[in-house]
Amino acid sequence: MTETMKPKGLTRRKMLAATAGAMTAAQLIGTPLLAQGKRKLRYIAFINRNTVWGKPYDFLADEVARISNGELEIEYAGGSDVIGGFDAPEAVANGVFDMSHSANSYFASAMPSSISLASGNASMDQLQSAGVLDAYADILMQQRGVKMLGMPLSGVGYVFQVRGNPSELSYFEGKKIRSIPLYDPILEAMGATPVTTSPAEAYTAMERGVVDGLGWPDIGLLDFKFYEQAKFVMLPDFYQLRTVTLINPNSFNGLPAELQSVLTEASASADAIGAAWAKEKRDAEHAEMEAAGVEFVSLNEVEGAQFRALTEEKLWDKVTSIAPDDAARLKPLFDSASS
Repeated sequence: MTETMKPKGLTRRKMLAATAGAMTAAQLIGTPLLAQGKRKLRYIAFINRNTVWGKPYDFLADEVARISNGELEIEYAGGSDVIGGFDAPEAVANGVFDMSHSANSYFASAMPSSISLASGNASMDQLQSAGVLDAYADILMQQRGVKMLGMPLSGVGYVFQVRGNPSELSYFEGKKIRSIPLYDPILEAMGATPVTTSPAEAYTAMERGVVDGLGWPDIGLLDFKFYEQAKFVMLPDFYQLRTVTLINPNSFNGLPAELQSVLTEASASADAIGAAWAKEKRDAEHAEMEAAGVEFVSLNEVEGAQFRALTEEKLWDKVTSIAPDDAARLKPLFDSASS
């Protein structure tokens, strides 16, 4: 995947510094950055817009425009062609961009317990009722300095897509699998070696034999044509995909109260649209992948249960080891939501 051409001499670092500088200067002299009569929030995605991960922008932008009657606009500023997915949350925290769609592992360096968001199979309503979302958002604000506005994609799991037939967990012994912090403890427990790459580099890593497969949400597998290199997907899936919409707290608090309410309402509406869309998209992708020769291979009942138990055990072992206070706060809430 090639990056967008930029003017000669303008590096990504210089561009972000210039953007931040312009914003600061405008604030100092009191010049509004926005067109009078309309508020805008600049939105960055952690992967490019032409993938499933860009779709939440459309849902949110449309709902904001509808509910605000055009008084608030969510302006798309780019995806990984502008700034790397792992850097986007920091850019939002620093005010370079106002908002971002991000996966929990992409801000794990600043909030180690972020990966806990994938735990269990509770619905969003159950997580809210159990206090999970409020506690998670509070930790995120304290440690990352950003506000969690919503969860634009949810309701589907994660899978491993690999070159060989994974009909038994022993398949993973000695294999190298493209990973992120969320999958690392599972792969290590199965005897595999996790390899970290950006999403855009995952296909090339398989093509060159650097990895034997990858972990990925059970949606968006078609975007990068992984089926050309890996013809098997192991079931059952594991964890729950729950991505987040982050917003700079100053950007949110700088809106009039009525537009804060609009943004909150629009986010909740867009989240519901995104959850339904994700499940439909997953089912459609499965059918298309099978037509392309991909096999969905299920572990036997015993190993399937063992695998899912292993994923939860290793997730919380990891969170407890790197963020014991957060684990002590969050795990009882997740357990309550799933009970």
